[in-house]
Amino acid sequence: MKVAVCGSGNSMDDSIAKKTFDIGKEIAKNNLLLLTGSCLGYPHEAAKGAFSNGGKVIGVSPAKNLENHKEIYNFPDENFTQLSFTGLGIPARNFPLVSEADAVIIVGGQTGTLNEFTIALAQNKPIGILEGSGGITKMIKEIAEVCNKNGEKENIVYSKEPKELVNKLMEVVNSK
Repeated sequence: MKVAVCGSGNSMDDSIAKKTFDIGKEIAKNNLLLLTGSCLGYPHEAAKGAFSNGGKVIGVSPAKNLENHKEIYNFPDENFTQLSFTGLGIPARNFPLVSEADAVIIVGGQTGTLNEFTIALAQNKPIGILEGSGGITKMIKEIAEVCNKNGEKENIVYSKEPKELVNKLMEVVNSK
């Protein structure tokens, strides 16, 4: 099973970075494959956590090759089992990132993360929200309510704790 961790790729809060690292560790502990947009910030913290716990991490890069990945986007190439180069740029790489995942975790974030959230919502993917992580997560419940046009229950779970968040998300995935 593949879980994408999406979130702020630039500004970070140290306590949220630690929680995101722990999310990555939990993903690896549960033998799940971690996907990220191969950027810095919270997604890279999750990659570090998974990688440190022996997990597999695939970075879905907006670049067309490793040289562009590092020089144009200034993205890391460490803490990944594999980098997948889409050549789609940002935000277009968000679509294959989220589409490939079985579930998505949102940590903080701005416009790009909101885009990833709405793709996951439109594709009816199970979504985990790290509460208290700032950015768009402060408004996610309201956004989900507005986007819920059919009155169907969304597959969104919330927690402030990494282990609980991953466990809740796996319950939703396994109930499908």
